Amino acid sequence: MSILWSIRLIMMVFLFILITIFAYFLKNREKYSDILENTTINLISVILFNVLCYLSMIIPSDENVITRPPLFDNALNLRWFDILGLIIIIFGVLIMLRTTFMRKAVGAQDTAGKLLTKGIYSFCRHPIYFGIVMVSLGLGLRSINVDGLIIFPFILLANFIQAKLEEVYDIGVRFKEDYLEYKRKTKMFGPIWFWLVLLIFLILPLIISILNP
Repeated sequence: MSILWSIRLIMMVFLFILITIFAYFLKNREKYSDILENTTINLISVILFNVLCYLSMIIPSDENVITRPPLFDNALNLRWFDILGLIIIIFGVLIMLRTTFMRKAVGAQDTAGKLLTKGIYSFCRHPIYFGIVMVSLGLGLRSINVDGLIIFPFILLANFIQAKLEEVYDIGVRFKEDYLEYKRKTKMFGPIWFWLVLLIFLILPLIISILNP
């Protein structure tokens, strides 16, 4: 295994260790409320979580391990993914900024005892994690980082688990019936149509290359 892949996998291990620690404290929220409400601790954990996701995507690919597909050798395709990646990054950042402004809280901090369902929360139940997923994908697309794009499903899984833990041990417990109703109306990471549209944009160069060999 190459050094670059070893670093990337180590970062993934740390990411899931961080999630495990988060799960323990969240499960015992009453016991560790002082820690979960501490702004400094939350800022550190949020920054670390984001850094692990993003660095895993932008660590250079090792073409001695996995060769970049010919699809990415075309100049027009490179430009397409570069622009698409930038749009996705901006979209993800704006969502996270808007969500942070709405929550007026950081990380695991309580949102003043309120269940947020309006605005960006009517689009997806976990906009912060959704934003992290979008930025991670955008970073991989901009640099055409094949190794990063291969690891992307694990970043998606990490954010899914993190969001699910909040539902199981925190907001799903505190708001119960209200959250069940909200959950029925709103998808975790956005509506299906959004992902279908994104998929179309991602595979469009492949479709064009097939139609125009």
